Amino acid sequence: MQEPVGKQSMTEERPQPTGDSYEELSSDSIEKNTDRILADEADKETNSVDHSLQQAEEQNQLHDNVENNEMVNRNPSESDSDSSSGSDSDSELGKYFYPKFEELEAARKPEPGMKFQTLEDANGFYSTYALLTGFVAKRNSNYRRQKYHIECNRSGKPTPARNPNRKRKINSFERTNCQAKVIVKLTKGQWEFATVRNEHNHPLSPNPSLARFFLSQKHMSSEEKSFLKVLQQSKIPPNKILRIFRRMRSSFGNISFKKQDPVSSVRSSSENIPSKKKDPISLQCTEQRKTENSDVESALKHLKELELRNPSFFYIKQTDEDNIVRSIFWTDARSRMDYNIFGDFISVDTTYTTNRHNLPVATITGINNHGRTLLLGCALLRDGRAETFKWMFQTLLQVLGGKIPGSIITNQDEPLGRAIAEVLPQVRLRFWKCDVMGKAHERIAAFMAARGNIKLELDSLVDNSLTEMEFEEGWSSLIERYDASKNEYLQFMWRIRKIWAPVYFRQDFYPFAESLGRGEGMNIVLFRNYVLPKDRIEKFIERYEEIQKTTLKTDDEDRRQAGTVPSCFSLQPIEKHSSTIYTRQIFLKVQRELLHSTAFDVHVVKKGSVYRLERVFNYENPEFDRNAFEVFVDPVSNTFICQCAKFARDRLLCCHIFRLFTQLGINEIPGQYIVPRWTDKFKEEKAKQYTEKCLEKADSTARYEMLMSKMADLSKKICSDGTKCNAFMLEFDSIQEKLLATDGENPRDNDNCMEIITTS
Repeated sequence: MQEPVGKQSMTEERPQPTGDSYEELSSDSIEKNTDRILADEADKETNSVDHSLQQAEEQNQLHDNVENNEMVNRNPSESDSDSSSGSDSDSELGKYFYPKFEELEAARKPEPGMKFQTLEDANGFYSTYALLTGFVAKRNSNYRRQKYHIECNRSGKPTPARNPNRKRKINSFERTNCQAKVIVKLTKGQWEFATVRNEHNHPLSPNPSLARFFLSQKHMSSEEKSFLKVLQQSKIPPNKILRIFRRMRSSFGNISFKKQDPVSSVRSSSENIPSKKKDPISLQCTEQRKTENSDVESALKHLKELELRNPSFFYIKQTDEDNIVRSIFWTDARSRMDYNIFGDFISVDTTYTTNRHNLPVATITGINNHGRTLLLGCALLRDGRAETFKWMFQTLLQVLGGKIPGSIITNQDEPLGRAIAEVLPQVRLRFWKCDVMGKAHERIAAFMAARGNIKLELDSLVDNSLTEMEFEEGWSSLIERYDASKNEYLQFMWRIRKIWAPVYFRQDFYPFAESLGRGEGMNIVLFRNYVLPKDRIEKFIERYEEIQKTTLKTDDEDRRQAGTVPSCFSLQPIEKHSSTIYTRQIFLKVQRELLHSTAFDVHVVKKGSVYRLERVFNYENPEFDRNAFEVFVDPVSNTFICQCAKFARDRLLCCHIFRLFTQLGINEIPGQYIVPRWTDKFKEEKAKQYTEKCLEKADSTARYEMLMSKMADLSKKICSDGTKCNAFMLEFDSIQEKLLATDGENPRDNDNCMEIITTS
């Protein structure tokens, strides 16, 4: 019997996620295939085309059965008249899917909420994803031309067992009742992915060589493109087109399809191209880089305009040896102050890429005293290498005052993690659990589907473990029970368990990390439903402006609510007490814990020190799906510690301790459990300290932000009273005249300015 994965390194120290094996296993399958397709190795250029085409021809023999039946042609002139009806005619024999270059570059895993201008765009996106992932998509049911199912071609009831003596048809394939699909709905004039299921119950067969061939269209000559178009219009299967070009390559000389840099292109083609002529492929690559940089320059121009409109906004750019802008980081004075106040925890998300060049975009977010998301800064990056991420974090520290965050949570990305370890070695790093588990479900979907309830048990183990020992022993038992010790991806997840499994972060401040919307990464929440990958960078910057404006409006609403008394659902004194302590949104979270506390009974294990809380009623969305918790009490120090460790994670008491308070007659939250960070006064006091600090440094941008904030607060208070407004305007005009009169005097004479304001 094989030893379970977990037993091989049960006591190992926290691993550092480095090395090729990490990168290979942690990358998303789409990203990995596309990166591999786009990668150029200058020392292998000479024979790369022959090798790629030969490899593709061998691989495509395995794909003929699927392609000959299922690939859909996007050419409208050759579509059936009912092509918009979603009928099965889309998968007729002789019709094929030919992806566009832009679709291959922008390919990524489909997600709910993605929007497209046309149904063909949605179908093309999913079919391209299918091509890279290793299955074939077909479009099915139509509901009043407003709802379509795009499914895996292996959906449907399994094919009955055939007569072994009967010869199998060449074009046949096995149906497995696969549930992978997307449901596309017409919503407000756009086609939206309403439902997405990415798990397959059968092995996938990605074909990077075929995708590489389609990507090569951008670097083909006009004659080659015309010939390719003729073959596609003649309904030639893609794999056969690939073979035709391979034969042309062997018969007519150097027909190169691979993207090259100018040096390697000239070197590899020197035998066939006269030395005085420039390599057309080199020119194409140079032109591509010019186009890419023109998009960055256009974004830079937009940022400069934004800086002129808003003095508190600023950006920093990174240039290469040719003084060409490659990366940009931007933020504003308000975000700097927010980071100074709420920078104890930040989230960094690099899962989004914008524009046709697939430039990564990173967002740095935090959480304010209302539990709301703050957008602290954004970065447009040249690539996803560790060196680029290092520049981003070094810039972040420089721009945001040098404050070191206490904890960081990011998407699963090895270069990103390596950069944080080098620039911020003292910071606690964690990967989003949902990102790690989501990639696992996708990478080993067929493996899990063949093993019954392993997926459900794995999810439950990760979500509900209260101790490291419980998690590790449960993992070992699960691996052994399902004979999964040889699965490489599960082995990989085990090796890096201490940087993603929630049980290892029970004592670290990651507020509301498992809440809806945060586990998926903030880019999804903030940008993906508003900015499409094919949009230009300016669209992303415009969305950034919208987010900041929305944040200001939300802050105003929170300030107005601070002057009102929230309603209580019970007559418990502790609920009334908490309503006077916390901000409104945090009080709602505490109120929910108080409500959930009524679902538990208290049992004394050891009087005065240990109590057992047992759930007697079910309620929606419990943090842990288990029925009993123990609370440990120290009467001397008046401390309460629950097994769920919510106070350590969120700095809020849990429903179990609240229930014990009721049992023990404690009617107010003890002072040591009132964390100032979640109170109304916290931001006010910290903001005052920050502005005083900035005034000492003569930071004009911070002064601008401070003045604007004070003016806004005062305006809200007096705007409804015409008499006060008129009196304020008279005083303001008087102060303004006196300040302007001192322009010719010593600008450092602050005492003189203060005297003017005082006498006014």
